Amino acid sequence: MARSKELVPGIGRLSRSQVFAKRGLFKGPKKSDKPAVEPPAEFVEKTIGGEKNGGKRLVPTTKAPRFYPAEDVRQPKKTRKSPKAPSLRSSITPGTVVILLAGRYRGKRVVFLKQLASGLLLVTGPYKVNGVPLRRVNQAYVIATSTKVDISGVKVDDKFDDAYFSKPSTKTASSAEEEFFEEGKPKAKEPFPESKAADQKAVDSAILAAIKGTESLSKYLKASWGLSKALPLPPSLPSYATTIILVTVVSRIALLPISIWGKERTRRAEEIVMPEIEKLKPFISKRVLDEMKARGMRGDKKTLQEHHSKKCIELLTAKRKELFKEHKCSPLPSIIVPPLSQLPVFIGFTIMLSRLSLDPTPFDSESFLTLTSLAHPDPTMTMPVVLGLLTMANVESGNWVMNAAEKEQLRAAEEREAKRVAEGGKPRIHPGKVIKSVLRGLSVFRIIIAAMTPGSVTLYWVTSATFGVFQTWAMEWNDARRRRRLLAARTTGKPQPNASNRPKRPLPR
Repeated sequence: MARSKELVPGIGRLSRSQVFAKRGLFKGPKKSDKPAVEPPAEFVEKTIGGEKNGGKRLVPTTKAPRFYPAEDVRQPKKTRKSPKAPSLRSSITPGTVVILLAGRYRGKRVVFLKQLASGLLLVTGPYKVNGVPLRRVNQAYVIATSTKVDISGVKVDDKFDDAYFSKPSTKTASSAEEEFFEEGKPKAKEPFPESKAADQKAVDSAILAAIKGTESLSKYLKASWGLSKALPLPPSLPSYATTIILVTVVSRIALLPISIWGKERTRRAEEIVMPEIEKLKPFISKRVLDEMKARGMRGDKKTLQEHHSKKCIELLTAKRKELFKEHKCSPLPSIIVPPLSQLPVFIGFTIMLSRLSLDPTPFDSESFLTLTSLAHPDPTMTMPVVLGLLTMANVESGNWVMNAAEKEQLRAAEEREAKRVAEGGKPRIHPGKVIKSVLRGLSVFRIIIAAMTPGSVTLYWVTSATFGVFQTWAMEWNDARRRRRLLAARTTGKPQPNASNRPKRPLPR
């Protein structure tokens, strides 16, 4: 059988006619008129020689296998249960107005008449009100409302059963091509049976009389239902796209305190911990030097400098960890926790929108900007490219708020680090630089992924990335102002906030 792999949700690799040709359905069903074969006898009577063998014996026609499986082979259990029609929900009674959730008439309000033997519901529009004819629907795909229509005077005949809606099979093996063409012209559409049209009018006539007796009920049945109708949005805005944008912004605002918490921890580390470490450096250096002199250490200058530097780094590292723990501002949680807190929400929304975009879905009836449908990928690739640019801008937003002096200072620090590594020093791992490098690669990867995802998911990603750019820029701008004020206070000798009048701590031994 030909397999038609899906390129994107709802679009297969092969068309319907290609699958039809590959499966060879144009040849018609296979026929095989084989003569009936009688099953062989289970036992055969054979004559056995010998006085004590009884003369005759029944021998099985098929020998038992010489070997048997070492473990018991599980056999499927035979069941005698027959499928029964599901029970009708208590909220659905004759005359209840239900909302269809799937199929050609999804979103339509219809009147329930009765339950058929198969468990399906018999409903009608009526056809004159909203264009929904007599049809069967599964009660799993309807919503029962509190509105009811008095159909006590409506007689629903017993002829409205499952067989009434079955289509007659008139296809033959020789009419495969005639099904599509007849003398070069498309085959004429078969007219709707007059008997069914008469049945529709007979059922609807009594229901229409009951509907006219209730005020605004006709308008209620005529209006389509959808999640977009329940949203208080102006009619000029696309309902589903606007809802995705608003929900994204609200979710990002709800997670904003966690990002502020991480920035506050970083502020405490820069304004309290690091200045105190800078003050301790000359004291620790002098103390280590005095200890080396007291021990009478001897050696060349390079060896003594390496020992002195190593000992100072150990003491400063221990003191820095102690201060980080005391002021609750360890750098690793400050960097990791804010992104990780957004990850479950991001994955959850992405999975939810992906499933909502599967057929049947109301997303295919709405377009937004370059998206022809919220259920299909962007055909112009505009939104995926914008997503990649926004992700890259989110990474580089820290450089936008830096002045020329800060950029020069950063470049000089990178040169010193490169020179130290070139002289044989161990390279230091900076978590911030590692995260930025990963995000730069992610910006390209997101373009590829967004080109294959439904438009609703792409719109969610673009909205989240846009909010992230503004959030990151605002926080980086605030941090830059704080650092400049801190630097100015150090230069002029003014007391620094949160760092004055603190008791002196003993140096680590």
